[in-house]
Amino acid sequence: MSQLFYLIIINFNSFVYKLETSGTIKIARALHNTSSLITLDISNNNIGSEAADDVAAILSHNSKLQQLYLGGNKLETSGTIKIARALHNTSSPITLDISNNNIGSEAADDVAAILSHNSKLQQLYLGGNKLETSGTIKIARALHNTSSLITLDISNNNIGSEAADDVAAILSHNSKLQQLYLGGNKLETSGTIKIARALHNTSSLITLDISNSNIDSEAADGVAAILSHNNKFQQLYLGGNKLETSDTIKIARALHSTSSLITLDISNNSTGSEATSDIADVLSHNTKLQ
Repeated sequence: MSQLFYLIIINFNSFVYKLETSGTIKIARALHNTSSLITLDISNNNIGSEAADDVAAILSHNSKLQQLYLGGNKLETSGTIKIARALHNTSSPITLDISNNNIGSEAADDVAAILSHNSKLQQLYLGGNKLETSGTIKIARALHNTSSLITLDISNNNIGSEAADDVAAILSHNSKLQQLYLGGNKLETSGTIKIARALHNTSSLITLDISNSNIDSEAADGVAAILSHNNKFQQLYLGGNKLETSDTIKIARALHSTSSLITLDISNNSTGSEATSDIADVLSHNTKLQ
């Protein structure tokens, strides 16, 4: 029954069908007696916080749930707290997506409680919310004992540089991290340097997004150091910062041994024509650039 449900949800999303609050409540109530769910995907269905009680009821007795996708709804802080509390006894999620739900920092304690006893978490998507610095610190501290992260997305959460120490602590012992999305925050140069230093020993990273983070030239060396010992890099987003020509040259030279680039974004920086030779060299041996 759980597999059938999963397929139905995928079809709903494929046809941009919107369950809305009323439809989600009906689906959730039909699953109240199901305790075998492994994957639940009701993302991007315009679910309001009113559906949270019924969705939470499903989660509370599915202790082996591994993948939960609730991104792109309107759970708000109140709905997210209900969902999080229903997951308190579940230690098996390897993927949790509650991105783009207008979640405020008030929900951070309950989300952190889920993460603190889940040492097997691999993918965490919290982007596009309003966690702020205080909420991000709580989330990050709850992840201190997690060394299995492959994807971490806390982009566009109005995070300030004060959270950088705690985020860096997560990264420093997740040597298998592949995707890191931090763009659209306020990490500033000081915060970015801390993040970059925590990633120095990570050679598995293939995606790095620190776009629109108010980074200037002091952070360029740190970013270049990450790139220089990772020749499998695929996606780099540095747009909307304050990188000068000399900084872009450093970044480009660090990418000289990379031939796997798919995406390169260094738009909206103060890069002059002097950097074009080094950028051109990167492009010339990345034949799969998209």
